[in-house]
Amino acid sequence: MKKILLHLALSTQFFFVNCCVNAQIVVKTAQATRISAAPELDGNLDDECWKNVPIATDFIIDNPTPFVPLEQNTEVKVVYDDEAIYIGFMNFDTAPDSILKQLTGRDNDGNSDYCGIIFNCYRDGVTGYKFAVSPLGEQYDARVSTDDEDESWNAVWFCKTEITTKGWVAEYKIPFAALRFPDVQNQSWHFNLEREVRRTRHHAFWSAVDPLGPSYLIQMATLDGIQGIKPPRRIFFYPYASAYYTSNENADGTASTGFSYNGGMDLKLGLSDAFTLDATLIPDFGQTISDQLILNLSAFDIEFSDNRPFFMEGLELFSRAGIFYSRRIGFDEPIGRYDVYDNISATEEVLANPDKDQVINAMKISGRDNKGLGFGFFNAVTAPSYATVRDTETDVQREVQTSPLTNYNVFVFDQNLPNSSYLSLINTSVLRSGGDYDANVTGYEFDLRNKKNTYSLQGTGAMNRKFSKEYATDQQDENLGHAQDISINKLTGNMLWRAGTSYESDNYDPNDLGFLQAPNSRNYYAAAGYNIYKPFGRWNRLWSELSVNYNNLYKPYTFTDVRINGEVGINSRNFNAFGLEYEASPVRGFDYFEPREEGRSFRTYRYHLLRHWISTDYRKVFALDAGVAFAPYENDGRYVFNYRIAPRLRVSDKLFFSYVYSYQSHENDLGFNSWTDDGKQLFGKRDVVSHTNVLNVQYAFGPWMNLNTRFRHYWGYSSYKAFYDLQQDGYLASSDVIGSNRSFNSFTIDMIYKWIFSMGSELSVVWKHSIVNENLEIAPTLIDDIEYTFRQPQNNSFSVRVIFFVDYRSVARAIGREKSAGDLLN
Repeated sequence: MKKILLHLALSTQFFFVNCCVNAQIVVKTAQATRISAAPELDGNLDDECWKNVPIATDFIIDNPTPFVPLEQNTEVKVVYDDEAIYIGFMNFDTAPDSILKQLTGRDNDGNSDYCGIIFNCYRDGVTGYKFAVSPLGEQYDARVSTDDEDESWNAVWFCKTEITTKGWVAEYKIPFAALRFPDVQNQSWHFNLEREVRRTRHHAFWSAVDPLGPSYLIQMATLDGIQGIKPPRRIFFYPYASAYYTSNENADGTASTGFSYNGGMDLKLGLSDAFTLDATLIPDFGQTISDQLILNLSAFDIEFSDNRPFFMEGLELFSRAGIFYSRRIGFDEPIGRYDVYDNISATEEVLANPDKDQVINAMKISGRDNKGLGFGFFNAVTAPSYATVRDTETDVQREVQTSPLTNYNVFVFDQNLPNSSYLSLINTSVLRSGGDYDANVTGYEFDLRNKKNTYSLQGTGAMNRKFSKEYATDQQDENLGHAQDISINKLTGNMLWRAGTSYESDNYDPNDLGFLQAPNSRNYYAAAGYNIYKPFGRWNRLWSELSVNYNNLYKPYTFTDVRINGEVGINSRNFNAFGLEYEASPVRGFDYFEPREEGRSFRTYRYHLLRHWISTDYRKVFALDAGVAFAPYENDGRYVFNYRIAPRLRVSDKLFFSYVYSYQSHENDLGFNSWTDDGKQLFGKRDVVSHTNVLNVQYAFGPWMNLNTRFRHYWGYSSYKAFYDLQQDGYLASSDVIGSNRSFNSFTIDMIYKWIFSMGSELSVVWKHSIVNENLEIAPTLIDDIEYTFRQPQNNSFSVRVIFFVDYRSVARAIGREKSAGDLLN
């Protein structure tokens, strides 16, 4: 009882402290000063332009102790000229020799101090730009939204740093060409400054940010004083050249090698002060890091991240309504790839059959005007794909088209509304030449918030249609599907919650350019969590959430299952974190997807899963992440046992190792195996086990040059013990048919050397090694499997790529100076 009263007293105290402190929060205003001569970027703020200008100081901590002044003093000055805005940070530190400064590569988050600036030039509370730097000059930049940071966005800007006896200095130059702002005489931007002192894990903003409040992008200060600045003309070229050497082993022991050379260009063109055209001509994605492949026994496709830079950067507008999945472009198998095998004669064999379409070009236009209207346009074209077929009797070869010339297109309109609300409309289309079908999806998304940004009504929806010559006009409704998700949410405070409902109709299919594992579902959900953002007792923070999902089929409307999820996490004063998670299916349900046949279902079983994890302080030379999970099922002998261990070793500020070993097992699992000869579903009792080993080695030669290597071995297998026929009622009956085991191996090495030799220009040298094998035999042990894996055919790719940044304005000025000199000589 005493503990309950103590907790209530602490909670009441936190409530009144928050109320009092929030009442004292003052939104600050900074003044930028125009200068006649730009500072020399050298990490010293002794240039004349830095003297006698206003100073921004008195930073306020938001984590871990909100609203407490940052002990280490920080002074910031802001000046500008016609070309750029300059920011000078003097980060005082009482122990300069203790400043943490690990190098991890651009846009990575290491064990290092940093300071940064966030701009929201249109004052919309929705989109912004962040620029940050570490004490050794390693840069980080990102597009910022209310709930995310997109670090794939890279701008060309400059910063010099210097560690001194008083702390460390950061001297920024951010060209106006790197920002988007309205074309008006007097600029007034939302902005904020931030700093993290890593050894104490203190993160602070200049203008205080309430962790109980909405996104920090909404809780911004104001920057005034910038006058007479015109948005510069932005024309940037990125020409590149690359060379590849490949060596691929064949199953018969022979090897094929080849050289290839590529050249092309990316383009960024400012169409106005707010809108930008990005295009890639003859793209080259050969240096993209390898996918982390796994054994997939489910009825669903696996969603992978798109690691291609062009398809990563600046796509936040296109993510509305969840109907755009960029890997459909150039990563999907040709739509007629497997039709080849059904349309060859008995004497023919398939010699080559590409598994991906080739991207010819891609472009996107995006931006937002001064009235808050965002517009996005995306277009990409893939070339036709062909399989090569050979007649074994005549040795005559022919080509069979497996994919036509295809155009992918996305339009989006996104209107900012008061209180950081928005409404979006998006359309995607896939147009294929010839007789193949076309596809179109139209979606919407909205987020409507109250004035204080404490509550929101959120929703998404979409409708799709497929068009084909095979269907008559009166049959087109059969290809019309729709989906919707709507929820009400509490966004701020210690107690957060949400509740809503969603559905996808039985014929909803956005997968020509989107991603959906399975349609035909209706879901009701609710979740609530309590969070403590201020230190209490031995702890810094606590977070928790409990959610319930009640699921049905959309058509026919029938129950499928209930899922309960819960988690609680806590972070200690020593920055060690601990968590406990719970997952359960408390009632037996029906799985309508595992049978792979419409109208059939498989009875599921109850289970309860408990997972515990720890994460130690990353500031230490050695840190450890670890977790273990166990889930018993109601059917005898069936359980899940998983564990994961991930040590991290920082040898020096330049050399860093991280390793992950993950073991996952589902003993006596039940699931689909194959189709029998008479067209029935064969299910099986199986042990499903996987081992994953990942070693990352990072070495930084300096802030602009690094070598990163990832070694990954994955082994997953399903070992069957018994086989069953699926009955009409969803239960299983013993079968005399014998199915097969499956074993899947993937071993990859990605070694990437990158040198940024000039801002926007870089040289990369990449070695990619891969072994992928699937078979029916299961090795006795992990060591045996590794030995088996290395005996399989191996593929290697060595590549060199150099890309240059060319600013049209700099070239034009240089040409202008040459002409002026020539006129003088004449």
